[in-house]
Amino acid sequence: MITIIAGTNRPESLTLKFATIYKELLERSANEVMLLSLADIPASVYLNGSYEHHSTPHELQQLQEEYFIPAEKYVFIFPEYNGSLPGILKLLIDSLNPKIAFKGKKASLIGIANGRAGNLRGLDHLSSILMHMQVTVLPYLLPVSKVQAEFEENSLKEATLKVVEDHIRRTIEF
Repeated sequence: MITIIAGTNRPESLTLKFATIYKELLERSANEVMLLSLADIPASVYLNGSYEHHSTPHELQQLQEEYFIPAEKYVFIFPEYNGSLPGILKLLIDSLNPKIAFKGKKASLIGIANGRAGNLRGLDHLSSILMHMQVTVLPYLLPVSKVQAEFEENSLKEATLKVVEDHIRRTIEF
């Protein structure tokens, strides 16, 4: 199973729009794909005992069992927040049990930004965090710049679509 994580809790974000398109494309080649939008998770799930793995709240345990434990690979799609990744994404990672949610798994990363760097620093930061938790990160990090201009109706511009399809191919082969 591949879990796609739309890494912001901002409602109706471009991240979620991008992740939804990515999921539709990925489902053409992968059997089981799930999309987790951080906007759908109540803040109480993170904040109620999130750092105490011996007493994980029921909602967080359920989230971990549904989206993380069965996943073989992750695709993190996340926006740039202050030159890095969103705090809510880091809080989710910190809230889960790293030994069962992340250790020995694989991840591919897509950083999106309205600026011109495509969240390069955030991609590096998340890569370092995941590697520390013994996740193998696909070396092909995909920065998407000026993301707002990359959408055409319910899809992506042709050039961006080709790059995303290549990223999907590499993620599946990884």
